[in-house]
Amino acid sequence: MKNYIYLIISILAIIFGINSCKPTDLTPAYIHVTLEDFENCIDVSKFNEMHDANYDQEHLDALTHHKFTHANIYVNNKNLGCWELPCKVPVLDVDGEDSCTLIMLPAFPMTGMTNTIQGYPFLNITRQRVLLKKDKVYEVSQNRPKYIYSEYAHVAYFETFSNSSSFSPTSTSPGQTGLTFVPTTYEGKNVGEIVLNDSNGLYFDVKTTLTEPVPVGSYRVMLEVRYKTEGDIDVNMRMSTAYNPYNDYAIGGFYASPDEWKTIHFDLTNTINAYHSASGNSTYITLLFSGGGEKGKETRFEIDDVKVLWIRTN
Repeated sequence: MKNYIYLIISILAIIFGINSCKPTDLTPAYIHVTLEDFENCIDVSKFNEMHDANYDQEHLDALTHHKFTHANIYVNNKNLGCWELPCKVPVLDVDGEDSCTLIMLPAFPMTGMTNTIQGYPFLNITRQRVLLKKDKVYEVSQNRPKYIYSEYAHVAYFETFSNSSSFSPTSTSPGQTGLTFVPTTYEGKNVGEIVLNDSNGLYFDVKTTLTEPVPVGSYRVMLEVRYKTEGDIDVNMRMSTAYNPYNDYAIGGFYASPDEWKTIHFDLTNTINAYHSASGNSTYITLLFSGGGEKGKETRFEIDDVKVLWIRTN
């Protein structure tokens, strides 16, 4: 009887061992995302209504001028990482054919003191139900995501150079020129322009001050600028509180882009929180832009859609 029991146990152990040695099926499903999937992906048709604003169509269009180059991908709330577009993302946790929750958060390389990839924090999260199949590719282009600005996103500064400019020369700007960004029509759009040459001057130093303070603490604050320039521009920020007025801090800059329009983003959060007065819960900001040209050469600087936005993070 004992031998019979031992035999049964041995047979079961062998069967269990064989089953446990069977290879796990690691065939993934795939999600294919392209740059085109994130073009014109922001819906601003109800922005004024949601944010109690009164922006005209030019300003609303400016809120959509982004070039997202990366995406943070989540499937069923599992973080699959940040991917550069275009990409084909493998998804292992698919049992044959599954209906899954897909979240894609648009992102881009931040420029300033650091060059890290960050998600754009001012948009609502969009969830999609998608059907994933093992060894098959789901094309996001079948149902491209649409995003709207969060109701908690706040625009603290907005300059589109429609008929006027909030920029002016600083006290250190060359006295003989007094150059600043002047509204003009360039390639069919309102922009701010500075032209440096031997007659106008070979250097500019300009400023623009936010009309309202930005909050300090648990907030994200970003500066965004659209530009097409033949020279580099340095960006600094002057902060002012009742206890700590008129200190300038380097934010970074952007390199010349003479052939195409680009959008650059600066995260101001760490600088604001590190250097504002400990006694204040908000601070006024002045943005400082400077650039230079070469003797005997004309150097053009066009900028547009200059924005400062903030949102609470908790």
